[in-house]
Amino acid sequence: MGPSGHPSSLYHSIHAQPAVLRDVLDRCRPLAQRAADILVGRRHVFLTGTGTSHHAALVGQYLLRAAGADAWALTHQDFALYPPPLSRDDALITVSHRGNKRYGMASLQRAQAVGMPVVGLTGLDSPMAGPVVVIPTAPQERSSTHTASYMGSLAALALIASQMKPRGPAQRGDVEKGLPALPGLMEAVLGREEEIFPIAERMARQGRVVFSGAGPNFPTAREGALKVKESSYLVSEGFELETMLHGGLQALQAGDLAVLIAPQGPALDRWGDALRALSLLKATPWLVGDREALDAVEALAGHPEGALRFELPPVPELLSPLLAALPLQLLACFTAERRGTNPDSFREDEPVFARISASYHL
Repeated sequence: MGPSGHPSSLYHSIHAQPAVLRDVLDRCRPLAQRAADILVGRRHVFLTGTGTSHHAALVGQYLLRAAGADAWALTHQDFALYPPPLSRDDALITVSHRGNKRYGMASLQRAQAVGMPVVGLTGLDSPMAGPVVVIPTAPQERSSTHTASYMGSLAALALIASQMKPRGPAQRGDVEKGLPALPGLMEAVLGREEEIFPIAERMARQGRVVFSGAGPNFPTAREGALKVKESSYLVSEGFELETMLHGGLQALQAGDLAVLIAPQGPALDRWGDALRALSLLKATPWLVGDREALDAVEALAGHPEGALRFELPPVPELLSPLLAALPLQLLACFTAERRGTNPDSFREDEPVFARISASYHL
């Protein structure tokens, strides 16, 4: 048991993230500028990853589009085995915590085969080799439920986007101005962890949860669901907002937890419909977003009873995934504690999962 009273490495990795962000913003700026210079003017910029790294790539495509790039995120496997038409006029950003997985290396080789320049985002002490620029982000994590490496990748992608020239739309300037304040804002959010305890208690009892997000927070929803699966061994799902309204609600029952990641943005009106639907279902909505946005969503839904909320500091929507991920990570961690599961082991402390992991090459 650590000094905080929380036994997992996951908990300590979550709280290390403001320091990881500060380090990336301070240490990686010259590398990010080199990467930005490579990416400007490319026909397409592809971003690839697997699991949590793919979720970072999905957020990255929104950041790079705001900087003027034609950016598209794919999984490592899709890029390696089912690639779109590729050209030496394209570029690849490959995101990998450890830099040594099968399809991550295959996607890198696929890009090199057509002469595309590659930018690599990976953990410190990673063996990744081959990209023109490698940006080492976070220390390798002791917990298999990765959090700090995700945040390090998001920070590097935001830093690259903020330095791309010529300037893209106005959002690029918002990213550039908003980045320096983020570590302090993250500390403030993490300092309110006790607000998550009753939500974790509810989820541990009910055992069913869906997450929903729109635009750059659709991957946040996917990432929140993955953290719950990896740490608490519960079935959870992350939906794009409109998909939740077109089939994602049908598996829910009264009392189930539904996490709505709803900061300021163009999808705000639709969140009112989602909250109203969940209230009719008598599910338990947990709204995560800035105060102004959440007030608007509740008003649009007719101020239904029973909606819970976690308020985030207001930031540009493109940067909101870096804050919105934090309460979701804490929810996964605290639910695992209440269920007595090991969030650090990838379940490999159980013989069948140890055999499963040994049965195929990662």
